[in-house]
Amino acid sequence: MIVRENIALRDYTTFKIGGTARYFVEATNDQDVIDAIAFAREKSVPYFILGGGSNTLVSDDGFAGLIILILLKGIAREDALDGKTVSLTVSAGEDWDKFVAHTVENNLWGLENLSGIPGTVGAAPVQNIGAYGTEAKETIESVRIYDPEMRTVRDIKNAECEFGYRTSIWKRAHEYMPVILSVTFRLSCRAKPNLVYKDIALYFERENITHPSLVHIREAVLEIRAGKFLDMRAVGTAGSFWKNPTVSVTVLHELESRLPGLPSFPVSDSQVKLSLAWILDRVCGLKGHAHGRASLYEHQPLVLIAFPGCTSFEIESLAAHVSKIVHDKTGVMIEREVFFLRQ
Repeated sequence: MIVRENIALRDYTTFKIGGTARYFVEATNDQDVIDAIAFAREKSVPYFILGGGSNTLVSDDGFAGLIILILLKGIAREDALDGKTVSLTVSAGEDWDKFVAHTVENNLWGLENLSGIPGTVGAAPVQNIGAYGTEAKETIESVRIYDPEMRTVRDIKNAECEFGYRTSIWKRAHEYMPVILSVTFRLSCRAKPNLVYKDIALYFERENITHPSLVHIREAVLEIRAGKFLDMRAVGTAGSFWKNPTVSVTVLHELESRLPGLPSFPVSDSQVKLSLAWILDRVCGLKGHAHGRASLYEHQPLVLIAFPGCTSFEIESLAAHVSKIVHDKTGVMIEREVFFLRQ
């Protein structure tokens, strides 16, 4: 394990902004992770786990602790005896979309609707990533972790992860949060297309495809995403900055009386998700709204853009401004997907 000092974090996040890390380690195996956390304890500094950096905003002041960059690689396959499913155990540092492409190439169903999502496999359980009618929790069988409190490597089952809408036990941060080393997914060998999402259904209706293959679905999702999201290699962004807010059915009915046409999606018998993009555009008129060198994307207002020279302060100021306007106009509090890493 090599410990580096005063490393610029803008080079490791898709926002491309932020200060330096006091200490920085690239973890290429389980032992590197264990040793890095021991180092943080020895120095009495906090640590932060970083993957693809696509869901993190780093403070202009940087981070006065240890960044552990997860670079663990490898995919192991185990076929079920009945031939109906396959388990893939994937190291946390594998690129998420390359892994999804791997499942499609191997004719394994379950993750195709999650094509194009940036980041690493290790981030999938943390966020319970989801898109186009699918969530990671539906296929995650178990997660291998290093538990810094018990100082052991162990597997935890799906139910222990406490998955919810864009959340899990890892979002309920405490000083010694378990570190994800690998994730095991159980995927189907039999066709199980999920076409419930409106944009996907319309795509295949337009293309006159009645029985889409895995390749068809992946291509559809990538094309739909390309029309909504920016290329993170060219522009500073973290993709969707906010979650769609979840409200009670009672609140929904009150909002619908004031905001005809408000899109919503059922979560349970008593709760629904609201389309925040629709609210930002139709109710608040914020599509393309700018504050300094930060802006909401003109084609998808859930996306916040950092133009060259933008600071975390400008991002934070715009985000706070947007949240206040949404609350003033709807009474709804919105929650961020992006984590703000600060001193």
